[in-house]
Amino acid sequence: MKTTIFHPLLEVGGGAEKLALEMHRALLELGYESRLITFVVDEERLEKTVELLTPGFKPVLDVYELPLSSELLDTLMLGLTRGRLVRLRRALLTKTLLNRVRRSPGELFVDTASHVPTPVDIAYVHVPLVLPSVNTGLVRKTYNWLVRRVADSLTGDTGLVLVNSSWTRRVFESVYGSRYRVRVLHPPVDVEYFYSNNVRRDKLIVTVSRFSPEKKLESILTVARHLTDYKFYIIGSATRASGKALAELGRRIERDGLENVEVKTNMPRVELKAVLARAMFYLHPPYPEHFGLSVAEAVAAGAIPIVYRDGGAWTDIVSVIAQDLGYVEIEEVPGIVRRFEDKFELVNQLRTRGHEVVSRFKHENFKHGVAEVIKQFNP
Repeated sequence: MKTTIFHPLLEVGGGAEKLALEMHRALLELGYESRLITFVVDEERLEKTVELLTPGFKPVLDVYELPLSSELLDTLMLGLTRGRLVRLRRALLTKTLLNRVRRSPGELFVDTASHVPTPVDIAYVHVPLVLPSVNTGLVRKTYNWLVRRVADSLTGDTGLVLVNSSWTRRVFESVYGSRYRVRVLHPPVDVEYFYSNNVRRDKLIVTVSRFSPEKKLESILTVARHLTDYKFYIIGSATRASGKALAELGRRIERDGLENVEVKTNMPRVELKAVLARAMFYLHPPYPEHFGLSVAEAVAAGAIPIVYRDGGAWTDIVSVIAQDLGYVEIEEVPGIVRRFEDKFELVNQLRTRGHEVVSRFKHENFKHGVAEVIKQFNP
């Protein structure tokens, strides 16, 4: 069977892009003839992104030049939340690719980018493009209207919808009801790469996130003000779109004299692995991650995770380790840290439990899940 994966913005370099590459790799390893189609802006950047997301894997990509209309949309929407803009662009560009590519007899189409149940065989939805909104501003209303128009134009008879967590499944079904077959297929995590059972830990609290306003990274500074005996690292990849968020973080750190906080951009993977292996805690900001790849990597590295009580990182990872590791208000976090910091036996038990939980997300398990899904289309 031939399979074609549609993912137009691999250069973004986030969790959705890693999923597309890992899906492609799994299909090749399973013996299928697979191709991954994308648009390209900067070939060198694309190559570096692929190497960062899937080290050692050299996919052969079918690339198209990015349409001018996509660049114009990016310019017009700069005042909007960057994450949602990326999702809208992915959807529009996926539609463009689906209209360009002719299906061969027996070929399987897989959409890993649009966040919409498109008229393909398999649509992997990280979070639905259409979400309830409480914003009432004219710009936001106009944007939401555009999102719905795009989503409606893309929605079709999907053979199977895959989602990245039980939380995302609930969100998807709240939007689409029971119209589609839905199955949870957790993204693969490099568990073996990040694994550490080191019990000697520094008083270090690490956060890994995209530098974007909606991630609420300034909330980490609230915790740092109360835990001055801890060092805080806020780590993430930085692009030209990160400037505003980075500047605001830097301004607040300087204003509050937080000498225990460091912002680290574009940290090499090997350095991130070493940092997580010596961190006592991993703290995620009050943002409901759809799955939480960085959380899973930190757990594999033996850091004790503290996350917001919403999203897939909570429902499918941290709540399974311990209910006491979740918070609703960021002000609760210092108390959680103090509750666990000196309980070495309990912490080691949590670390062991964390390793058991994230072992379910190994690449081999993901590949097995992909194989089971494909069998439904190729008995």
